[in-house]
Amino acid sequence: FDDGPTIKATPKVLDVLKEENVKASFFVIGKYVSHHPELVKRAYEEGHYIANHGYDHNNEKLYKNDKSFINEIESTDKEIGKAIGISDYHSYIFRFPNGYMSPNNKLKKKHSAKLLAKMNYGYIDWNCLNSDSVKKYTTSQLVSNLKKSCKNKGTLVILMHDTTDVSNSSLALKESIDYLKEQGYEFRNFYDLF
Repeated sequence: FDDGPTIKATPKVLDVLKEENVKASFFVIGKYVSHHPELVKRAYEEGHYIANHGYDHNNEKLYKNDKSFINEIESTDKEIGKAIGISDYHSYIFRFPNGYMSPNNKLKKKHSAKLLAKMNYGYIDWNCLNSDSVKKYTTSQLVSNLKKSCKNKGTLVILMHDTTDVSNSSLALKESIDYLKEQGYEFRNFYDLF
């Protein structure tokens, strides 16, 4: 889940994940963590991985210069640490706003990936999504988008958002999880991979 935490979607997402006994990874935005630390604390305490998505989700700020990029990462980890009570929190994983594979800011991202490596960070994109940030979709359209996107893939890294800016994935989450379970997928988060 990217771009949270938000009051409108994150609690509902966490409720469904708890109900379904699924652990997820949340790529949080630092400034929203500072507004809603209790949501990040809850996600962390319920076994979800809290990863870094930058402080502002603003490419102009993020790629302004090396110092600005590093500050976006460190400030977000600091906010996460405050929220979950770990003073030296280091999330180890970053997701570039709009994804690394997006053609926007390609050269800057390439350079930033080297900075991340020096900071002991990896970055990850996705290979499956429900397109909840593309346009306004109904719940059934979101599930349908997910089904199409995961077709003929073994391992999935699924992108959804715990926001309601465009579409609301929290409303499609239970049905999406049920479908994936029916297809034989097992759910993991980054704790399982490290």
